[in-house]
Amino acid sequence: MTDPHPATHSRRRADRTHRSRPADPRLRRPRRLLAAASLAVALLALATVPAVAGGRAGAPTAPAVQAPGAAWIRAGHFVPGFGAGRIDLTPGSGASTGIVMSPDATYGDVTGYQKVAPGPYTVTLRLAGQGTDTAPLLERTFTLTAGSASTVAAIGTLSAPRLSVLTDDLTPPPAGDARVRVLAAASRTPTLTVQAQNGPTLASGAVLGQVTSYTTVPRGAWPLALSGASASASQTVSLAAGTVYTAVVLDTGSTSVAVKLVTDAVGSSALPVGGARTGEGGLVDPAPAAPAVNRAGVALALAGAGAALALAASAARRRPVRVRVRARR
Repeated sequence: MTDPHPATHSRRRADRTHRSRPADPRLRRPRRLLAAASLAVALLALATVPAVAGGRAGAPTAPAVQAPGAAWIRAGHFVPGFGAGRIDLTPGSGASTGIVMSPDATYGDVTGYQKVAPGPYTVTLRLAGQGTDTAPLLERTFTLTAGSASTVAAIGTLSAPRLSVLTDDLTPPPAGDARVRVLAAASRTPTLTVQAQNGPTLASGAVLGQVTSYTTVPRGAWPLALSGASASASQTVSLAAGTVYTAVVLDTGSTSVAVKLVTDAVGSSALPVGGARTGEGGLVDPAPAAPAVNRAGVALALAGAGAALALAASAARRRPVRVRVRARR
């Protein structure tokens, strides 16, 4: 039988033939490259997320926000000749474990601040290497209030050491100034005077183990004259604006003394900062460091995104044109 509409049926067969052909893999290539470019852009976004550094030993730390409901505490070893000591902090709330502020603090060491809940605490001092089953050499109970900052200090002489809780005033200094206090921890100077050249007197007749009040000092390099009954020295310290310091005077060498400048707080908000060592307690959140952008990740992501987008654009320009062939009538 003769088909009355041969041209129409021919077009339909041609359309079915065209639709039944497998898709050219080159047609999917631009879409894959565009997907790769999108992935690279996503990686770029992740790479720019700030990375938070840990608060392990040796790395000074600072909390991003000083929570008003928390207390801050650190520990220092200022007993000349005592040797390495373990300093533990135990909350009085019945907790079974305490905070190891430092497992082996030596003379002149200061830990970083730890954030803890307000309340009663007990601090103990043992020889390094001794466990909590060993009776402590020194022990003291005290209470931390919300928003406070304190330093638990082992101070005094080797024959009469003691634990003292120092109040750290982290109030920001006036613009362009720093604030400094002096902690007398040198056995070679039974009394200590610290005089800034052409500046204020930071300590006058301070006895071993005494801490002075804070003094406001303009920023800059300051020559300090340290004098006592049996030792004297001079030393220049650099004070940064907006920073709070404790100048610890220590025995050094066989006959001299020196200043170790410990940063208590820095910045306009006067946040606590870490010291020579960071505490390793498991009951508190170590103060996180300031965020740092992953620059290497940003560079890699930018390079990947640029390459993928360039390939996608090039492939799109070469994309084959789909032509529908009509059957001849």
